[in-house]
Amino acid sequence: MDHIASFAVILLGFALLLILGVLFFGTLKSIKKRYYPNWKFPDYISVGYAEYLYRKFIKRDLPK
Repeated sequence: MDHIASFAVILLGFALLLILGVLFFGTLKSIKKRYYPNWKFPDYISVGYAEYLYRKFIKRDLPK
């Protein structure tokens, strides 16, 4: 019985991780569509470049 419970917890954790990923990338897509409709996001960016873009473009444009 413990193996079934462990499997269920792992499966639930994986499902929650997928749901959070969909919500995160959906939020990114909605921000892109609303504030930057013509700006192309690159397929792969480093963390430093993402922080640079956030500070340069997004942070000052978002309403307070």
